[in-house]
Amino acid sequence: MSLRFGRLLLVFLFMGLYSFHAEGQDLTKTVIKQKMAVVGYSSDFEFSPKLSLSAEIQERISFDPYRQSQMFVKSQISFEAFKDFTFANGFAYYLNTPIDQGLSKSFKVPEIRLNHDFKYSHDLRSLELGHRIRMEERFIKKRLGDSLLSGTRFVERISYLLSLNYKLRESKHHDLYFKLSDGIFVNAGKGMAHNTFDQNRFYAGLNYQLLKNLTVEVGYINLYQQRISISRLEYLNRNIASLAISHSVKLYH
Repeated sequence: MSLRFGRLLLVFLFMGLYSFHAEGQDLTKTVIKQKMAVVGYSSDFEFSPKLSLSAEIQERISFDPYRQSQMFVKSQISFEAFKDFTFANGFAYYLNTPIDQGLSKSFKVPEIRLNHDFKYSHDLRSLELGHRIRMEERFIKKRLGDSLLSGTRFVERISYLLSLNYKLRESKHHDLYFKLSDGIFVNAGKGMAHNTFDQNRFYAGLNYQLLKNLTVEVGYINLYQQRISISRLEYLNRNIASLAISHSVKLYH
């Protein structure tokens, strides 16, 4: 089973990278660099050792020009069906600010997302290796310039994320972790001829346990994302500073 799973991941990564390469042969490539910051807070409510509900709010700020780039609220329920195998379903509401020139900073495009996750993790002493496969159903409000239209545009997105957590220090209620992850995202469905590859997202950070149920995490994100365009191949290369606070609440004895 592990061999088949590995082959599936390799095929998935190959398809994403191949579509990225193939598109680059036909269209003119433009890269837009951006500096950003992300601040987030999340709470995790544990109903049992296997069942939990999370709630998260996050804001992403863009510099030069300074503006809110994205804000979302999200809720997700997770269930560990088998040892180290977790299934999750979530609902999120996003407000996105397009970067098109001439648009007002206050112009927002609403979006609703549903996600379905499959997670597998295994411990190697002080090292934890994780895999996450996610399917998203995105309902993005249609727009024309700076005007919102009736109806939504539907996009399916599939992603694979590989993560690594290494315990640097173990102490009573004050553990310190080093985290690495890399994920590739590809769009699916009709109308995706010019941006099957969506983005690659790399993350490195430090997670410190302030209290028994409270952690703070600082990190760096490099997000390399393709914008929708039929005339040219346009990418956003975003360097992002990240701050996240996480709180867990145990609701069982």
